[in-house]
Amino acid sequence: MRSVDCVAALILDRHHRVYVQRRTAERRLLPGIWDIVGGHLEPGESPEEALAREVEEETGWKVRDIVWPVADWEWEWEGRVRRELDYLVTVDGDLARPRLEEGKHDAGDWVGPDNLELLMLNRTDGDRRLRDIVAFVVRTRFTDRLRLEPMTGPGEVLPGHAADLVTLHADPWVAHWYAETLSEQDAVRRATEGQARWEADGVSKWMAFERDSGALAGRGGLSRLPADASVTAAIGELVGPEWATERVELGWALTESARGRGFATEIGRAGLEFAFSTLAAPAVVAFTERINVASRAVMERLGMTYAGEITLEGLVAGSDEVQPNAPFAVYVATRDTATGPEADI
Repeated sequence: MRSVDCVAALILDRHHRVYVQRRTAERRLLPGIWDIVGGHLEPGESPEEALAREVEEETGWKVRDIVWPVADWEWEWEGRVRRELDYLVTVDGDLARPRLEEGKHDAGDWVGPDNLELLMLNRTDGDRRLRDIVAFVVRTRFTDRLRLEPMTGPGEVLPGHAADLVTLHADPWVAHWYAETLSEQDAVRRATEGQARWEADGVSKWMAFERDSGALAGRGGLSRLPADASVTAAIGELVGPEWATERVELGWALTESARGRGFATEIGRAGLEFAFSTLAAPAVVAFTERINVASRAVMERLGMTYAGEITLEGLVAGSDEVQPNAPFAVYVATRDTATGPEADI
């Protein structure tokens, strides 16, 4: 494998925005574009040493902790290919007062869900890879024990989650409730569609990994139900028109080994926080088969209120076969009723 040439730091504020800097117009490489903090390794430096040096030189902040290696990718300029490692880091210092490195950067800003395209400004090569890395980090959430990554399809920088979806749907417990396994082709399509929903809807499902081991725990989070779907109309009749403005639904699916450990509650709390803080949704629903007492218990722990039932394809008591009109319990949460904050990184 090619040796590491460059490192970069993805620095988040409390609003889950990534710090970026504008390169001066005099720079030879990509003048006038917005970039994340980072640079080349000096002789004898490790990537971690270079990361600490670059962060302090370019911002005045000091790296406190390297949370997660987000991306390992290559880019080319003037015929030379460079390998870059990008890390999510925490820093010490006043995030409101970065110190711009004279001659290299002339402005700083924070990029969140609403201004990701700032990273494409003045980028005449049309390369979206850095923009997509930043979007991935902006949408990621951490709980006490889980890293929740926004579902992505295979790409040039991020490998995507197709293989994780194959593994998840092959799990006996997940297969029991979802009645399907996924081929590699189906998983690629599903992961790519999940990423497209993040772009179009501002929200989609996360893939959940244990922070300590990196093991796949499941998936979960939010989605927007289609405005013209019969299930959307049925839920709207139960919970009222306020919910229908955003049509946000919360759900989760855990591997058998991850069950009984409180992970669904952690995913649910992160999803509710995202819905109310990031999306400003007035209400969130969750629904599951009437017989799924485990998921219903999670909804109640989250402070969600039982709203009634609808019928969908699903499981019923006494049968392992999917039925066309299974009863589903619907729960609803508002900002006032939901319980529990998400964890900081």
